[in-house]
Amino acid sequence: MLTLEILAVLALLLALLVHAMVRSQWQRRASAALAGTRQGARILIVDDDPDFSRITKRILETHGYDTLTVSSGTDALKVLYYARGNRPDLVLLDIMMDYVTDGLDVRRSMQQDPDLRHIPVVMVTSLTGVRGQSILPRREYAQATGWLAKPVRADQLVNIVKSSLATSPSYLPAAVPAPS
Repeated sequence: MLTLEILAVLALLLALLVHAMVRSQWQRRASAALAGTRQGARILIVDDDPDFSRITKRILETHGYDTLTVSSGTDALKVLYYARGNRPDLVLLDIMMDYVTDGLDVRRSMQQDPDLRHIPVVMVTSLTGVRGQSILPRREYAQATGWLAKPVRADQLVNIVKSSLATSPSYLPAAVPAPS
C-alpha cells in the first residue's frame, strides 16, 4: 500500500516536472516572439559576480538570446580570440574584476583588434555617483555602446541589448539574409 502511494507521488512529481519544462520552453519562445527580439544573438557576459551573471543570463535567455558567461577579462579575451567563427554579437562587460580596470583593458584590447572592434560592448559598473566616476578613466579610453549601473533592472538590460544590437553593423537577425 505504501509503495503504491510512493509511486503515485513520484509519478505526479515527474508529470509536474515535465509540464514545467515544456511550459518554460514555450514561455521563452512566446516572450521572445512578443518582444520582437532577434533570435540567436550571442551575448558574452563578463562579470566576476556569479549572482549577477546567473541573473543576467536568465533574463537574456528568457528574451531569446544565447549567452555565455565568463568571470574575468582574460577569459573574455580567450573567448573573443579563439571563437573566430562563433564570436558574440554583443559583450556585457563589467569594469572591475581581477583588478580595478580589467574590463576597461579588455575593451581597449577589443578596440585595437580589427576583428573585434565592431562588436558592441555595454560596460557594467557598480561605481556610481561623482566619487565613483572620478576614479574611472574617461569614456574615450574605452568606448562603449552603452553603460549600465548596478543594480541593473531587467527592462534596462533588455532595452540596452536591443538598442546596441540594432546599431551594430555586423549583426543581422537570423531571419534576414546577409546582403550580397
